Formats: sequence, C-alpha cells, structure tokens
Amino acid sequence: MDDKEKNFLDPRTLLAVGLVAVVWFGWQSYLSKKYPDLGKTPAPVVASGEAAAAGALKPATAEPNLGAATIAAKAVVPETHFAVDSAEAGFQLSSQGMAIQALQLKKFTHRDQKPIQFAPESKSGLFEVGVLGQSAPLVFQIEKKTETEFVGHAQVGATLLEQKITYDPKNYAFNHEIALDHVDPSFPGLTVRVPETRQVTKSSGFMMGSYEHQEFYVNHAGDKSERLNLTKDKVDQNFADVSIASVGSQYFATAVLDKSEVVPSVQLQSDPGTADLSMLLQYKLANSRSQVHLHFKTFAGPKAHDVLLQVDPELPAILDFGYFSAIGKVLLTVLKSFNGFFGNWGVSIIFLTLVVRLLVLPVNIASYKSMKRMQKIQPMMQSLRERHKEDPATLQRETMALMKREKVNPVGGCLPMLLQMPIFFALFSVLGHSIELYQAPFFGWISDLSLKDPFFILPALVGIIFFIQQKITPTTMDPAQAKVMQFMPLLFSFMMIGLPSGLNLYTFVSTLFGVAQQRFFMRDRHAAGVVSIAKT
Repeated sequence: MDDKEKNFLDPRTLLAVGLVAVVWFGWQSYLSKKYPDLGKTPAPVVASGEAAAAGALKPATAEPNLGAATIAAKAVVPETHFAVDSAEAGFQLSSQGMAIQALQLKKFTHRDQKPIQFAPESKSGLFEVGVLGQSAPLVFQIEKKTETEFVGHAQVGATLLEQKITYDPKNYAFNHEIALDHVDPSFPGLTVRVPETRQVTKSSGFMMGSYEHQEFYVNHAGDKSERLNLTKDKVDQNFADVSIASVGSQYFATAVLDKSEVVPSVQLQSDPGTADLSMLLQYKLANSRSQVHLHFKTFAGPKAHDVLLQVDPELPAILDFGYFSAIGKVLLTVLKSFNGFFGNWGVSIIFLTLVVRLLVLPVNIASYKSMKRMQKIQPMMQSLRERHKEDPATLQRETMALMKREKVNPVGGCLPMLLQMPIFFALFSVLGHSIELYQAPFFGWISDLSLKDPFFILPALVGIIFFIQQKITPTTMDPAQAKVMQFMPLLFSFMMIGLPSGLNLYTFVSTLFGVAQQRFFMRDRHAAGVVSIAKT
C-alpha cells in the first residue's frame, strides 16, 4: 500500500473526521432539546368552541364538599367590569375572580400586525381567584379607588376575603394583596389561574424548526429552576414550594412571583390537542389560622430585562439567557447603549461584535502564535514520522520530546478558542431572545432582525467568509485532513439558515473580522521574512 493510501488513515485525519462528527451530532442533540417539534407535523389546534365540546382542561384536584361555604362562591351574580387604559396596555377588570380580561398590548403587535392579547380565547381571565377544588371563580364586589387601584370583597361561608390590586402600567405589572379573615377550618384554600393560548410553531429552516417557542418556567423547592418546552408532549405536572412561575412565548409572557406567608404549589396542564394551556397556583389553607395574608406580583407583557427588573429583581430569571446569563446581561447593556447612539439595532450588533472581537484579540493572537510554532516544527515532525513509522510508541515519545524542546503546546491553538466560548454562547442567547430585536429592521431585505433571513443571503455569506478564513489560516493538517475540513463551512451555513438575522449578522461580522485579522498576521509574517533575508 503506497503513502497516498495510508494518508487518509492517518490519526490526525481520523481526528478531523471525528471532530466534524462531534460537531454534527452535538448540533443535532442541541436541536432535539431546543426544538422538540423539529421534523414533526404540528398538532391541530382545536377552536375554542370545539375545545368546550371536547372538554376543557380541568384541575386535577377533586371538588371537596364545603357545604354552606360554597353557596356564596357559586351564587349567580351579574358580572361587572372596570375598564383600565394606559399607553402600554388596555384591559378590563372583572368581578368574576377579579380577573384581568381582554388585556391587549399597545406598543407591540404580532408579525402579521394583529394585536397581541393574552389568553383571548380562554374562558377564564388572567390571575382569576377561586376556591381550591372549585371550577367557578369567586365573585367579588369591586370598588375603584384610583385609576390603577381596586379593592374587592368576597365571602365564602364565614370566611371573608379582601383583595387589593394595584396596576403598574409602565411595567405591565400588578400587585395583589389578599387578606382572609375568620378563616373556617374547613376552608381548603385559594387558586390563581393563569391561562395561555397555545401557539402553533412552523418549521423555519432545513435543519431546524422554528426558533420561536412556547415554554413554562418555574422556580420551586428552595431555588430549583426548570424550563419545559410546551410544543411537544402532553404535560400534567405539579410543583411544590413555588416562588416564580411563568408561561409564554419567546418574547412575551405572563408570570406570578409569590411573596406570601403561605408558599403555593403550581399545577401545569398542557395538551397539544387543545387550544389552551393552564397554569394554576394553589394556596392550601386547610386548618390554617383565622387570619391569613397572601401577597404576590403578576406580570403580562414583553420579556424586556429592564422592565422585569423594575417589577422585581428576581423576575428576570424568566428570561432564557443560557448558562452564561451574567455575561449576556452585560452584553445586552452594551448593545442597548450602542442603539441609543446609532438608533439602529443592526448597526449596534455590528459595533458590539467589533467590541467583543477586540476584547478577545489577545487570546486570538496567542492562538495564532501557537499555530505558527506548530507550523515551524512540521518538517521535524515529518522526519520523525518517516524514521519511526514502524514504531508508534517511539514516534509518540520523540514527538512529545520535540514539542517540549521547542516549547510547543499541542492544544495551544484550541485552548484560546475554548476560552472564547462563554462570550460566544452568551451573545448567541442574547441576540436570540431579546425583545429589543423583535420586529427591529436593519436595512434592505432585513426587515426583522428576530426572523431568519428571507433570502438566506447572510447564511450564504457566513459560509463563504468562513471558507476564506479556513483557507488563509495556518494549519498543520495534511491534504486529506484539509479535504475533510472543507465541509465545515457548508455545514455551518446550514446551521445558520433557520436562525434570526441578528445572529447571522453577528456571525458574519465576527468571521469577517477574523479574516482581516488573519490577513494582518500573514502580512506581518511575510514582512518579517523579507527583513530576515535582507539582513543576510
């Protein structure tokens, strides 16, 4: 067998093949978790009328026998409404459970320009208060104190309830305080219902489903956080000792943040075959003392970090900025500062990318120097391979000795790249989940940085510039390995097809900067060679 045939089975070639395989299967694993509906036909959404006929989601808790205590709660009383209007949102406060009904955002619309409403097809309103185990809400007599403050009274048997709701229009938030007096020992407790209308996601790329998704977030059992994607499986779960619970889409959500002396549990019910989701907070008060005070904050609006922070310092946890959220928040602050100056989110992404590349420039320089040293000793390594091709153990020992003598670290080129990964993933999450980029135009064909490129121009440019970078980067690979790695730009382009334009713009600018950096280093290397020749 000649050398050319042996070349492809060289360990470094196999390492390159393995690296490509790891990237491919790692990406597929990431997609299967992030987009569980990938490759599947979306479940048909049942219209609200059909859902009622088929049977809406009901709390799993059986209705207890409260005797006379249920009479006041189930009394047929005409429903009354109080209209509330602000520059941010408009809604109606119902006497049925003091629920928020017909809440519509005024500064945001869906991509089809239709208004954004919360649970528009649900039979129950947002944050509807009821008796634990009962399907009907409590009936309140409401008094309007100010334009944003309301007090409601209800009675269940001997138990008296007073709920005070204060609306914060700028932050899309409500403050709820419920005082219970003369609590009957048999009184089971209260519920707070948070309905949500199911979204049907559509495939948006060759390799991945829609980047947008619908999820449930909960912080419970001390400080344990969980996120559930609600687009795939039927869910019927209970979570104890809940402090924060949220359900919503990638950019908008409803949330409850509890501050009560009685810690609630949460029941989540989600069935892909129905139009509605149901999140039910349960405050169990059986055998409680005669006076109980409940306090919780609620939110229904855009998932903007600054807005959530104003509601409560703990509420930004519902944002999914990944494992490196601390870095992501800093990058988002810088991005917003640039936008305040340029007035264009696309231009702001470009300048943020340049800042990030400049910050990691020393690391990139170290990586280049390591590759350059590896390139320098390649003739000596080739000589060792020829002399010890029949003795792998000796070859390995002599190779390590050569690297030690020449002060070459075999992973020196990869280590700096690994150090950059936290910044990359943090920025990746920020650009993919920030409401600031929602429907934000760049220029030309990019009318929404939160959507994929409609003509796939940016993903194609990413593949081209990545190919150029690969060609000009100093390498120690033999021709067979280089051929294997030539597939990486194509694979990378396919990965970018379904991602938002903002992410593609960042990747393109970052890679373009890398190419310019490599050209500078190459020019510097050639200049050094000329100087060396001149001196001799």
